[in-house]
Amino acid sequence: MAERTLGRAALGGAGATALWQLIRLVLLGLSIVLLARLLDPSDYGLVAMATAIIGVGELLRDMGLSMASVQARTVSAEEKSNLFWINSLIGAVLTVVVYALAGPIADLYGRPELVDITHALAFTFLINGVATQFKAQINRDLRFMTLGFAEAAPQALGLAVAIVWAINVGGYGALVAQALVVAGGGLLLDVALARWMPGWVSRKTSIRRFLGFGGALAGTQTLAYVSKNLDTVLLGLAVGSTQLGWYNRGYQIVVLPLTQLTAPMSRVAVPVLSRVQDQTASFDRFLRAGQFFSVGLASVLYGVAIGLAYPLVEIVLGPSWMPVAPILQVLAVSGVFRAMGQIPYWLFLSKGHAGKQFRFYLVAQPIIVVGIVAGLPFGVLGVATGVSVGYGLFWIAQMLWAARATETPTGGLILSALAIVGVFGVPVVLIGTLVSALIPDALLAAGAGVAGCLLFVAIALAVIPPYRRQLRDARGLMRK
Repeated sequence: MAERTLGRAALGGAGATALWQLIRLVLLGLSIVLLARLLDPSDYGLVAMATAIIGVGELLRDMGLSMASVQARTVSAEEKSNLFWINSLIGAVLTVVVYALAGPIADLYGRPELVDITHALAFTFLINGVATQFKAQINRDLRFMTLGFAEAAPQALGLAVAIVWAINVGGYGALVAQALVVAGGGLLLDVALARWMPGWVSRKTSIRRFLGFGGALAGTQTLAYVSKNLDTVLLGLAVGSTQLGWYNRGYQIVVLPLTQLTAPMSRVAVPVLSRVQDQTASFDRFLRAGQFFSVGLASVLYGVAIGLAYPLVEIVLGPSWMPVAPILQVLAVSGVFRAMGQIPYWLFLSKGHAGKQFRFYLVAQPIIVVGIVAGLPFGVLGVATGVSVGYGLFWIAQMLWAARATETPTGGLILSALAIVGVFGVPVVLIGTLVSALIPDALLAAGAGVAGCLLFVAIALAVIPPYRRQLRDARGLMRK
C-alpha cells in the first residue's frame, strides 16, 4: 500500500513538474526569442560576466539546506525555523559582500558597467535566502503543482518587465530588472503558498545533521558551478562581450532542457527514492523509470538542437545571431551527458552520501576544467568542444564512483543510458541534418525536421519491446 501511494505521488509529482517546467520552458523560450531581437549580444555578455562570478554566492546562500530538509525523513517545527534563519542570514551577508565586490569585478574585466549590474543583482541573495525554506516546505509536502506555479508565475512577470524595459529604455538593464522581478515575485508566492511560517530561533534545537549533509552538497554544487562557469569567465577575459554573448545564448539554449525539464525531476526523484532506499526492487524500478524519462527526453531535444541548429537559430534569435549555431551544436553534446549525470546525482542524495559525492567532485571536476582550458586557444568553439568532452568523461567516472559509494550496480544503467542515446538521439540528429541540407527555408526546414523526429520517436516507442515495457511500467505505477 505504501509503495502504491508513493507511486501515485511520484508520478503525480512527475506529471505536475513536467507540466509547469514545460510552461517555464515556453516562457524562457519566449524570453530568448523576444529579447534577442531587442538587445545586443554585448548586453548578454556583460550580464554573463557578472553572474558567472557572483553566481557561486547563490550556492553558498542555500548551503544545500533546502535539499537537506527535503531529503530528511522528518523535520521538526523548530528545525525548520532554525533553517529559515540561517538561510536568511547567509543571504543578507552575501548581499553585502557581493555589493562590495562590484568594483573589483568591474576592474577584472575592464568594464565599468559591471558596477551597477553587480550592485543590483546583489539583492537577489537576500531575497532568495528568505525564500529558501518556504520553497522547501512546499517541496517537502510533495505539492509539486503548487511549487511549479510559484516558479512559473514570477518568470512570466519578469519577462513582461524585461520586454517593457527593453522597448522603452534598452540595454542590459532589462536583464537585471528581469532577475530582480523573478526573485521578488518568487518570494511573495512562496510565502503565500507554503502553509507555514517560521518561529524564532530555537537555541535548544540542533540542526547539525542538516549542516553536515547540506555542507557537503553545497561543496559539490560549488565545484560543479566553477566548472560550469569557468568558460564564461575565461571567454569574457579573452574574447570580449560580443563573442561571449554568442556563446552565452548557445549555452542558455542548451541548459534550458536541463534546468526546466530534467534537473527539476530531482525534486520528485530524491524524496521518492529516499523513502524506498531500503527496498531494492522498488528503488531500482523508480530509478530506471527516471533514467528512461530523463535521458530519453534529453536525447531527443539535444538531437533536434544539433540537427536543426542553423534553421532554429535563424528562427529563434534572428539572422544576425547565426554564429551561435555551431556553438549550439557542440554544446548540445554536453547537454546529453549532463542529463545522464542526473542519475548518479539521485543515487548519492537519496542514499544520504552527499559527503562521498563531494569527495568525488574534488577529484573529478578538474576533468571539465582541463577541457575548458585546453579549448580556450581555439576560441568559443574550442571551449565548447572542451566542455562536451569533459562532461562525457566526467559522466563515466561519476557512474563508476556511484556504484562503489552507494553499493548500487550501475553497469546496467550505463549501458541502458547509452542505448537510449543511440536509439533516439543519433537518428534524430541524422533526420535534422538531412532536412536542413535539403530545405533552404528555415521555417519549413524546422517544421519538417521536428515533425520527422517526432514521428521517428513515436515509431521507436511503439515497436521496441524494452521501451514498450517502460511505458507499461509507468502506466502500472499510475494505477497503483
